[in-house]
Amino acid sequence: MDPKTLINILVEISEFEELLLRATQEMERNTELTFTLEELQAEYESDAAEAARVNQGAEVTIRSLENEITQVSELLKVKQQMIVGLADPRQVRAVRDEISQLKQRLDRLEDDTIKLLDKQDLLKSEATESQCESRSHGTKSRARQEAMASASVNLSQKTKHIQDDMQRLISMLPPTEGRAVIRLREKLDQAIVHHHEGACQGCFHQLPMQQAISVDGGRDMVRCPSCMRFLVHRSWR
Repeated sequence: MDPKTLINILVEISEFEELLLRATQEMERNTELTFTLEELQAEYESDAAEAARVNQGAEVTIRSLENEITQVSELLKVKQQMIVGLADPRQVRAVRDEISQLKQRLDRLEDDTIKLLDKQDLLKSEATESQCESRSHGTKSRARQEAMASASVNLSQKTKHIQDDMQRLISMLPPTEGRAVIRLREKLDQAIVHHHEGACQGCFHQLPMQQAISVDGGRDMVRCPSCMRFLVHRSWR
């Protein structure tokens, strides 16, 4: 095989390698983004569950306070009725002290209930808002994940075609070069790369000027002296 034909095949293989690398990187980004979206949705759901738990806790506390207010009020009525029939001054003083303590307790319970009722409006609002945010993000996240999953399926099919085309081209190479490309691809993401400003784009090793000129001319087969990748010029396409 003449050098020019060999180099043209290597150029085509390098183009497929670049396509394969971009497709693989995009699938990896989709996977990472899907994981990030799932983690973020879990945080939204956790926040919504916590807001709901706090709100429910406030409701339970309010019911408990209301029950206690009812019990203290009933006990206060009993004590107030009891004092009417008492003649012993000591018993009267004792019941009056109980009545005074019950009234103070009732005042505290009512104050606590009013404060918690005022706070509950905010807790309800926060719980509702948190749940809405969680549902909204979940809907958007699922739509995005479905789109990425579909894109990844298409990319997977695309990479299969690229690999088939690349294998076809590799089989056209002379045995020595074909084996070299296969070995490089087993170790590296690209066996064939271009150079930029005289540097190998695989390992960034600076090439001797004459080698860079040979690569640009497309007349001689050049391999990077550092990473041993094949170096080719960019296709006119």
